[in-house]
Amino acid sequence: MLVTPVGLVVDIAKQNTESRELGEGLITASAFGPHSTGLAVGDDLGRITLWDGAVHNRLGVLTGTSADSETAETGGVAALAFSHDGQTLAVADDGGTVQLWDVASRRLLGSALPTPGDPVRSLAFSSDDTTLYAVGANTSVQAYSLNPDRLAQHVCERAGSGLCARDWRTYLPDVPYRRTCPR
Repeated sequence: MLVTPVGLVVDIAKQNTESRELGEGLITASAFGPHSTGLAVGDDLGRITLWDGAVHNRLGVLTGTSADSETAETGGVAALAFSHDGQTLAVADDGGTVQLWDVASRRLLGSALPTPGDPVRSLAFSSDDTTLYAVGANTSVQAYSLNPDRLAQHVCERAGSGLCARDWRTYLPDVPYRRTCPR
């Protein structure tokens, strides 16, 4: 399949072309999921429309780099990339914000990744999905570790320790206590 910024959907195998409204506004970025399992289309309103792999069924709309639709209009979508397992979608807007989304739940994963502020022009996941790469118009490649063990270690280093048993009971009363950081 091939999609164009004006909404043409081309099925290369069938040599068939159809015109569709793929986004909420003017298309500024698109990415197919692994093995053509889905399509994400970003627009100039900062929203991402998710489609099935055949681009027949609209699955939902994400608010880009923000969970709040009121603040989603910070800029058009500049770049999109699916992880190799198709579970995570990386989104960059014109303002240089990069955000990760859980595709299945359509929820943001954490806060925005720190960037130099330069508009991101391209995103890519490493082959094992543990690193996200972003490059801007005027900045070199930025690498973001997505390795859960490394991220947990980083949080422990910044916080100085994990939750004590008392705080665990306060914030996670339904989850059995376990030590989260080495002391």
